[in-house]
Amino acid sequence: MKHMIKLSIHGRIAPLSALVMALLFSDAAIGSPSQSAEIETLKQQVLDLQKRVERLEGEIEQGVPVNPARVVEPEPGGWRTAGNWNLLAKGMPYYEVIRILGEPDSTKTVRKFEYWYYGDGKLRLYLRRLKSWEVPAVK
Repeated sequence: MKHMIKLSIHGRIAPLSALVMALLFSDAAIGSPSQSAEIETLKQQVLDLQKRVERLEGEIEQGVPVNPARVVEPEPGGWRTAGNWNLLAKGMPYYEVIRILGEPDSTKTVRKFEYWYYGDGKLRLYLRRLKSWEVPAVK
């Protein structure tokens, strides 16, 4: 999944930035002083975007949450606490699920799918990301 995201981001930015850089650095593009200033501004914007893409790709590789503003604090009791099930979100990485619900009672893996069981509740993960869940009968 990480590689798909990386290719998606880089696959869109790299060709565009290469084209812009080629146009910007060509002698034919340089004209009046105002055009020169615009070109320098565009060069800097492209370089800034390249740095940003590299930083984001690095964060994805390290497993940094994509949306750090959404930090949830589970209640004590793990999966046995009904409110913790409301903290789950589709696409959530497996380690966040474990942080919220705790380790599953049992698991089953079928190819790229994982099934985690908590009491009579069940989670489905695909490529280590939460796809769906069935809340158990909790007290």
